[in-house]
Amino acid sequence: MNRLISEISPDFLVQGFGLHEDEKQVFTGKVGGQEIQLSPTLDDLPLEAKDLKIFCVGLAEASHHFRPGDVLMTGSDDLLDRAFQVMDGIEQRCVVVSLTPAQESTHLYLSKEQMEPLVQEWRGRKISFLCLWMVDPIDLEGKAKLVTILRKVILKD
Repeated sequence: MNRLISEISPDFLVQGFGLHEDEKQVFTGKVGGQEIQLSPTLDDLPLEAKDLKIFCVGLAEASHHFRPGDVLMTGSDDLLDRAFQVMDGIEQRCVVVSLTPAQESTHLYLSKEQMEPLVQEWRGRKISFLCLWMVDPIDLEGKAKLVTILRKVILKD
């Protein structure tokens, strides 16, 4: 089961993945046989589910470390490796970030207070997850890139 979570209006994910609304008013669909569900909030994630993969997308502010159009990411090793391969293939600049300051000197810090405890919990439970934040401003092309990256990472199974 793949769960999508979006900090920004999820319309582009609904369109990009061809999701439809089910009887519970949840957007679901399939990508290459893989089931996808768009979670409206972070609260109702079934963390005990087998084969759960969580994909988050959102925005980040430009800084002296991050340029507009960069994709910042953090995640479990399995999905980070896939994301690197995908981004190399589409020649997208990406930066691995840490949500806790000075945790690892090899990763730049990104302030996402609401995500940090969730990421720590997912790591602790050994859940596969990938968080992608596109540096502002995000346009149609940027949203299309996020969909492409997610689609290719999900299809690698």
